[in-house]
Amino acid sequence: MRALTLRCGILAVTAALAPHNNNDRIAPRRLTAAASPAKAPSAVADSDRRGALHRFAAAATALIAPRAYAKPPPTLQGAYASFNAGKYDEALTAFEALTATDAADATAWEGKGTVELILGSQKATLGVAPTGTALELCERAVASLQKSAALSDDALTLNNLGNAQAVLLKWSDAAESYQKSLDAALASKRDRGLASIPASNRAQVAVELGDLKDAARRTENLLRRDPNFVDGRALLAAIRYKLGDANGAEESYAQLCVPGVKSQRGAVFTDGIGGSDWCELYASTDVVKGRWTPTTISAYEAFLKSRDPRARVA
Repeated sequence: MRALTLRCGILAVTAALAPHNNNDRIAPRRLTAAASPAKAPSAVADSDRRGALHRFAAAATALIAPRAYAKPPPTLQGAYASFNAGKYDEALTAFEALTATDAADATAWEGKGTVELILGSQKATLGVAPTGTALELCERAVASLQKSAALSDDALTLNNLGNAQAVLLKWSDAAESYQKSLDAALASKRDRGLASIPASNRAQVAVELGDLKDAARRTENLLRRDPNFVDGRALLAAIRYKLGDANGAEESYAQLCVPGVKSQRGAVFTDGIGGSDWCELYASTDVVKGRWTPTTISAYEAFLKSRDPRARVA
């Protein structure tokens, strides 16, 4: 099965790799996360944090002793520079040093947990409980992110915590974290734009917990709030198909192909999500693998196989 190299996407970490309708089509959606109030980083460091976490939309208790540095000690800016460069081992060392220096630095704990989640998920397999080093790293990620969440009720941190718990297949714990993330995002003017990410994650966890009606309700609510959230259309198709509602699944899928989307008040967005490009992109499960939970991927695959490949939406 596919390794979870993108587990930090829509399950995955803090960011929104989930396609959204915009002028850049499937360019990642920028998130606006508030800096941790427990220890506000500099504007530059906060900007680096957002840029780094934006690229992944799903990431220890062990503290390291102070070291004698031949060069200046790590900074948040430097840690996220390593993160952005894909130097995760280097970034982890920097975040560990920062948390050892200041155990109340919520942002450093968040960065540490995110890197641990990335490194652990790279060694894991989709839908299979991790073992060995992968298990150790993911458990450390949970511990780090719990520390960060305790210091700052941040929507991004809570979503990442749910990501780590989901990789460990702890669905009930993940459901609680995603719900807290969603509530925090909706309560914040600044973070409201990222609410669709934990909302989608929470719906997928409902599928894993066997509550398909709740999953459908949550996805429908998500789409009423954010009608151009492309992944939500495909997700609802998968859930409806698994519920036995083939017509409803087809209707939801069709929204990926029509040229516009209607709001609740009847307004038509002429630059909506529809179009042949979206149809083609979502014509296979490749676009959701590594981002969706195992059961939702299986449901979407079953739905796509049930369709007449010659069928096109006018």
